[in-house]
Amino acid sequence: MSEKKTKINFDGFFRQNIVLMSGLVTAPIIVAATTAERALVLSLCFFMVSYISIMICRLIPRKIMYSMRILIYAVVAGAVYIPTALLLSMLFPETVSGVLIYIEISVVNLLLLAKTESRFYLESFGVMAVDALIYIAGYAGAAFAVGIIRELLAYGTFFGLYLFDEPMPAAKSPFFGFILVGILAAVCRVIVGRRGAGK
Repeated sequence: MSEKKTKINFDGFFRQNIVLMSGLVTAPIIVAATTAERALVLSLCFFMVSYISIMICRLIPRKIMYSMRILIYAVVAGAVYIPTALLLSMLFPETVSGVLIYIEISVVNLLLLAKTESRFYLESFGVMAVDALIYIAGYAGAAFAVGIIRELLAYGTFFGLYLFDEPMPAAKSPFFGFILVGILAAVCRVIVGRRGAGK
């Protein structure tokens, strides 16, 4: 096996972060990631639905036409979502009730529908398994960055632990989430650009 096929690429965490660099699956984070616990719930759901679905869908023969494969991906993700939602509802009942509609979006997330065809299935199974985890970790990193900053500003807490009086209650609004994601995306692009120029 060639080195190209076995080398692990960590671009999915930062350089090709699906939220901050690619602009995919941003809606749940912009609207729902207002606390660190909400970011945790979003990340766990994204991990369980996306990763399990990607592993299962790898078994689908490539000879099946593209449109049919995409449909199958969505059906598999929908089936995986049901036990995922039940488990998260037991672990985080109050938090899940507030972000349920955004958890449901993970069923048709673009990591599953786009990256699966354009990247993951072109790799060996072992490399794909690690690569998908790195992309999901990138999503979680963005979710936690947004959730922690907004919780500190809007509530003055960290994972519900009181730290200080809330300095900016408006930070819980979707508009602020949109601005914050934009700022973090700009910072990421500057860092990536400087690293690229330094090579």
